[in-house]
Amino acid sequence: MNIVMVLLRAVSRYVCCSHFLEASMACVGLDIGHSAVKVAWRGKDGELKHVTIPSVAVPAMTISDKAASDQAAKETVTVDGDVYFIGDTAIHEAGSLKVAGLHHRWLEMREFRALVQGAINLVMADVGKIDSVITGLPPAIFREKQLQMRNIVSACTEAEVKVYPEPNGVSMRYSIDEKGRMIPDAKKNMGVIAIGRFTTDSMALLNGRWVEEAAGSANGMSRAAIMVQKKLKDQGYEVDYLDADDALWKGAIQYYGKEIDVSATVKIAMRILSSEIFDAVSTKFGDNGRKLDKILVAGGGAELLFDGLAPYWPQAELIEDPRFAVAEGFRRFGEGVWNARHGESA
Repeated sequence: MNIVMVLLRAVSRYVCCSHFLEASMACVGLDIGHSAVKVAWRGKDGELKHVTIPSVAVPAMTISDKAASDQAAKETVTVDGDVYFIGDTAIHEAGSLKVAGLHHRWLEMREFRALVQGAINLVMADVGKIDSVITGLPPAIFREKQLQMRNIVSACTEAEVKVYPEPNGVSMRYSIDEKGRMIPDAKKNMGVIAIGRFTTDSMALLNGRWVEEAAGSANGMSRAAIMVQKKLKDQGYEVDYLDADDALWKGAIQYYGKEIDVSATVKIAMRILSSEIFDAVSTKFGDNGRKLDKILVAGGGAELLFDGLAPYWPQAELIEDPRFAVAEGFRRFGEGVWNARHGESA
């Protein structure tokens, strides 16, 4: 056999193995937020998938309509023998709900576990097998709750589970490409501000290393929603939390058949929240703040608050698809780890 044939066979083997590895890999990025669960993975067709599940879970009930029952089956999970509806089905069947879980003991609720199981089921239905799940926690509770979080997710899947501070997902989204490869020219001195419903989480990297004292959690969008809800009550409008939260985006509420403009109230609440976030994050960043080449702003509230935060930090940048930055960053990291482990065998 001549050298050309040997090389051709070697190349053929590499291509076949690489294709098999890429096709069989399922690394899941999981961001379990108080407003929605964000799930990122590479589907069995090789396409990247981003899916949100509203963070609502309620005990399941009988649904007489067959079409509605069939739809609900896709969003039904079992936790310790109890059956729950999650996501859109939970909202549809239970109607307007008091938002639960706006506290750090959320992980202890069965509703939280139901949402995790629902996210895992969603991916399993697509790929059949999950290799790894990367998820996160706010820095304020990371040390205390890291093991608990890993155990909760591990109870839902046989895959390897890793837990990181949630802002790490944003830095991973920025510094790792879609196939899990490090981006050579990514900044090494970088801050992250991730604005969620319950908390705004921040961190700083100097020379590519996490500065532990610079990480922390401040008020999230729920603070603004509660301010709007209270102010509207003073004005004679009785609205629930979800209505007030919706008003942050729309600047209006529906009230007995009329649309009421509440943009002025929302603007005040946003200004107060922006100031509170700046104060809390600046305190955590300390002298490190001036050393940061870039500050990435992410999370579900990023687009609403960016203009209010940008004047404080001239190096601030709104990351692409900010709501999915954490989940997508975790997915990229998981895929990179998987490739590093299996690349040599290919």
